[in-house]
Amino acid sequence: MRPVLTLLLALLVVSVVALAGGRDWLSPAELWRGLWSGEDFVIHVLRGPRVLLAIGAGASLGLAGALMQGLTRNPLATPDVIGLVQGAGLGHMLALSAGLPLLTGEMLGAICALAVVSVLARGQGPVAFVLYGIGTGATAAAATTVLLLRAPEAQAGQMMLWLSGSLARADPGTAGPLFAVLSGAVIVTVWQAHRLNTLWLGDDVMRGLGVGLGGVRLMSLAVVALLTAGATLAVGPVGFLAFTAAPLARAVTGAQPPALLPAALMGACLLTTADLAARLIAPLVTLPTGLVMTLIGAPYLIWFLAREKRRLAL
Repeated sequence: MRPVLTLLLALLVVSVVALAGGRDWLSPAELWRGLWSGEDFVIHVLRGPRVLLAIGAGASLGLAGALMQGLTRNPLATPDVIGLVQGAGLGHMLALSAGLPLLTGEMLGAICALAVVSVLARGQGPVAFVLYGIGTGATAAAATTVLLLRAPEAQAGQMMLWLSGSLARADPGTAGPLFAVLSGAVIVTVWQAHRLNTLWLGDDVMRGLGVGLGGVRLMSLAVVALLTAGATLAVGPVGFLAFTAAPLARAVTGAQPPALLPAALMGACLLTTADLAARLIAPLVTLPTGLVMTLIGAPYLIWFLAREKRRLAL
């Protein structure tokens, strides 16, 4: 319980700073008055929805990453590394072109990407799984770019901003569907925590404990696809967040893997911090939050691969 409380406190601090920070900083008194007045434009229209969206999307991707890492017992197998985020982005573009529900398209895109990787890497070990995932993600991203180039000019500009991972278009109604998805996933996670926490122990231990492997895996994959699709629908494809959240949560709190709720809280902290950094670095332009998250996550991936190259046989 203590690791969760630690990260909850960190998220509260980051959220308050994100509400106060920007081109024009709010004093503590201005922030307090604005929060309770309900009429402050900066807090309730400009910054508040962005903070809520960052918390919801970050928690969704952090939880999805921890579930995927536990499911595969592979620290590299997260939705943003193995192509699920890119598949969801492609599904978004296809659904938009066909006039279908966007969340449905993104879920199908994420599921298809996972299916392709699983079939190609079947029986070839964790490194092959990741490499096929990277290739699948690159293919999905390329196909998304082709669809973007064929889109009308006005729509293409909006989609380009979305594809870069941006919270700039957040509004008070944007976070509702995302938090509905996240709430459902958290309820399932808490309800099945005793089964999900055995993922890292291995198949033999899970069988010995009487945990049904097929049921846990199917439920985990469904939750991962739903969380990835919900977060991608809200803020666009954000790279490296799902990959970094779980290990950072374990490092900061000392929680044992898969550390599902700590990973969700760490993901919320990371994306909220990245969005604040995007607003502070370039206050006069729309700097994509996904770009800042990549600047944080990509060096971590390089460091992780350098540290684990022998164990992963790279």
